Amino acid sequence: MAREGFRSVRLVTSSYHMPRSLLEFSRAMPGVRIVPHPVFADRVKQGQWLVWPGTANLIVGEYEKYLLALARPIFRHGDAGADRAGSRAT
Repeated sequence: MAREGFRSVRLVTSSYHMPRSLLEFSRAMPGVRIVPHPVFADRVKQGQWLVWPGTANLIVGEYEKYLLALARPIFRHGDAGADRAGSRAT
């Protein structure tokens, strides 16, 4: 992004996936404006996720991954700035 001179990017992904995606992209591209564009799959019943086992598993799993992504800088090299320093695994 920086090499090409881009200052913003539109991030298109499922709405339930957006929080973690924004976190990961903002860490990977500090200083780049990220414009979220969530999409909503008909088969994912977000408004009623507790009564749909498939959707509940999806939402809970994504939340777990989000929490792990939030905590990653704490555990990586014991330093909260490790991701910003460019030492992320791909």
